[in-house]
Amino acid sequence: MDPTPPGRGYELYRHKDADTMATKNWHGFYWARQNEEGDYEIRSVPASSGEYSAPGGIWPREGFERNYVRVVR
Repeated sequence: MDPTPPGRGYELYRHKDADTMATKNWHGFYWARQNEEGDYEIRSVPASSGEYSAPGGIWPREGFERNYVRVVR
């Protein structure tokens, strides 16, 4: 996993149930930052170096915070 944020203001988040989910080849991480409305702009976290982070859209604050927790590094 590439630990480099894709831009200013992004923090690393992980799905609260990532360890128990049966989703194949998904580590549960996203880069996210809050926008002016308080919602989260998310980007993928590459599984290996050399890959690029891809935009994942905007998640409403309530749903994102219910399912994801910030990773303290």
